[in-house]
Amino acid sequence: MQTNKPLAVALTALTLMAAGCGPIEPEPWTDDQNTFGPLQVGEELVYYDEVRDELVMVEPTRDALWGELKVERMETMRQVSVIEALGDDESIYVLGGGATPELRLHNIVEGGTRTIALNSPYDRADIDPHGEFMVLRHSGSQNTDEARNLNEVAVIDLREGADESAEVLTLFSRARDVVFAPPFELDGQEYRLALGLATSEITLMDLDAERPADKLRAIPLTVSQADTPRTPVQVEVVVEEDPQAPGTVSIFVLTDVGSDITQIVLQPAARAESNRRLDIAINQLYAGARPVSFEVMDLEEVGRRIFAIDGAQPRFTMVDVLSGESDTYALPLGRAATELVRFEAPTEDGQGTEARLMAYSANDTLVAMIRPELITLSSETPTVGKSVEAIRLQSAPRRVWVDETEDLQRVLVAHNSGFSLINLNTSRASYIAGAGVISGVVLHDGEAFGVYENAAGVARLEIESGRTSSARLDLAARSVALIASQDLLVIDHGGAGGTLTLIPTNDLQTARARSFFEVTRQNVLSR
Repeated sequence: MQTNKPLAVALTALTLMAAGCGPIEPEPWTDDQNTFGPLQVGEELVYYDEVRDELVMVEPTRDALWGELKVERMETMRQVSVIEALGDDESIYVLGGGATPELRLHNIVEGGTRTIALNSPYDRADIDPHGEFMVLRHSGSQNTDEARNLNEVAVIDLREGADESAEVLTLFSRARDVVFAPPFELDGQEYRLALGLATSEITLMDLDAERPADKLRAIPLTVSQADTPRTPVQVEVVVEEDPQAPGTVSIFVLTDVGSDITQIVLQPAARAESNRRLDIAINQLYAGARPVSFEVMDLEEVGRRIFAIDGAQPRFTMVDVLSGESDTYALPLGRAATELVRFEAPTEDGQGTEARLMAYSANDTLVAMIRPELITLSSETPTVGKSVEAIRLQSAPRRVWVDETEDLQRVLVAHNSGFSLINLNTSRASYIAGAGVISGVVLHDGEAFGVYENAAGVARLEIESGRTSSARLDLAARSVALIASQDLLVIDHGGAGGTLTLIPTNDLQTARARSFFEVTRQNVLSR
């Protein structure tokens, strides 16, 4: 294997964030050193060098297999407390600044920095998946003598032309998490909403509201403060129009207490003289004795229904959202399911796809496949067909991916050691043995590439055929990232200054791999 070894320096790295379906991420770690990273931003890797207060951008390309690794540097702030990818494949955000707190948005691809002064040293950020907003908040764990209003958040508008300042809001309760609703339109008006999730309450933030009455709305999850506190554990915002309730948007909330899922219905204010632009209604839907996860599905000819798995017994409950009617059904599992995965599978006639659910537990070798369109309520005429089917695996699942491409109808299941491939056409699983505990996986062109904890190698699995191959490396891998346009894998080894190995996805051989040591020191001596 070829290697490239610049001048040694005592630096270290944190965890590598992969693209695609993402890795099975190891626990973050750090030493008393001077660099952390890398973070993946599109097809670049970014480290933070706290000695020089700089970002170090590494661009892995096929050319680096024979030449130099392209490295650039960008100045950032001092006293950084948080650094993370923004999610647009171009930018990262940096929180910090010490006595003069600020947020910096660095565009890694095009260059340029946007700086926003802050009124308080926030240390948590929630990112809108559509890239339009950020909400900053306090974790409550800062080691400081200064007072912190934990109900306070700062809203950042990321859209082009927005103000270079944060809008500070004081929520009704401390938000332990923030969920963004997708953009939607009601009665000709566009909406962007964020939900501050707190114990027994949700604060609805209307991010484009102009009137104070619209900006913050409190939505209780309990009737009385004497009730058992409820903490939201899953929130789903469904902005697609429900044919049975046109002109509305629904938010479904599952809490850690009780047997209900709360439905929050939003619609334009019915009264012209109302000082609010949305009316809010709340329904309670019985979803089984102890629901722990759910999916909302629009089924053809029957309407919107909820499927919720039970945390106490191997069973699930289907709820008709319009009527509130529900029935509970057994799952062919040895333990109560803990996870519910939704995907599309081919229809029996091969002319299209249908939605399916996979229910499983991390402590059971059985998984259950559910065909929602065949599940009927007791008041309905049963549909002919096998609605729930069990599949036995070699060992309990750790993580699941679904390949829904036209020709590859497979479910890939990672175990603590090895994989299983579930064929959706035959409902059977085949096992592929592994070299140890999996620490990272990425999917690319019908293939899965994985690395193992404390193992010096990378494995390839062809998802359709189940064929495998591997390449041995000089160093133990920690995680893996994919540079899709280059057909290139980047293996992160950690270590002082950052150590990476590049290897082509389409030529997975030890002889084709090349390692780079202390990548954050490149180009430093010439500055």
